[in-house]
Amino acid sequence: MPPNTVQVVIYDAPAAQASSCACGCSGHHDHSASDDPLAGVSLEMQTKALALTLKRAFPGRVEVSYINVLTDPQGPTLPQTALLNSQTFPAPLVYINGKGRFAGALVPERIREEVGKILEMH
Repeated sequence: MPPNTVQVVIYDAPAAQASSCACGCSGHHDHSASDDPLAGVSLEMQTKALALTLKRAFPGRVEVSYINVLTDPQGPTLPQTALLNSQTFPAPLVYINGKGRFAGALVPERIREEVGKILEMH
């Protein structure tokens, strides 16, 4: 990774969620289609969209990757796997430059702001 490049990693454990509900609520509240337009979109696809957004905003200065800790060969040894399986934090976990920054949702605007702040410091 070149210097002054920000690394964004999304850790996900899809089967660890209690139901098909993207918020992991096990269906205890009603979700209408208007609540979350991305509810039916996999986190892996959302990560690809995030990567395009960040690469457009910060050309050549950001790397984005998605790791499903349940299927990735490194999964069993990652500390994020234990966090997700214990449900200490809700999936997904968003790490920026190796530090946990967000949990429970993929919010491109917040991630873009955070990456921008890091790049301003370098």
